Amino acid sequence: MEKTIKIGGRDLRIRGLTWGEKKRLKAEGHNLAKLDPYADNDELVEKTIEIVCGDRAFLDDLPSSEVYRLFGEINRLSYLTEDEAKNSNGRQPSPPTTSSGAAESAGPQG
Repeated sequence: MEKTIKIGGRDLRIRGLTWGEKKRLKAEGHNLAKLDPYADNDELVEKTIEIVCGDRAFLDDLPSSEVYRLFGEINRLSYLTEDEAKNSNGRQPSPPTTSSGAAESAGPQG
């Protein structure tokens, strides 16, 4: 999913990370799904924005709050479907489960 947001007086077209991009960040020691809000996440923030925007040079001129807002939007788009993003107000979706609490099967049993 993609969207346009206004950051630092300019419109930026952003998207969520692909599965491969998330795997590459995880291999480098960054796990977006288990982000510690009290840790120093600046390296992850910059790498994520660079992957999506292709350039992070403009970040140095932005207030920190705008940089983290941009990162937050990219992170949300990385984990929510389009309908969930429209209706979530920032909440993360729960994985589908059966009545027993186990994850549902995606295909027929053979």
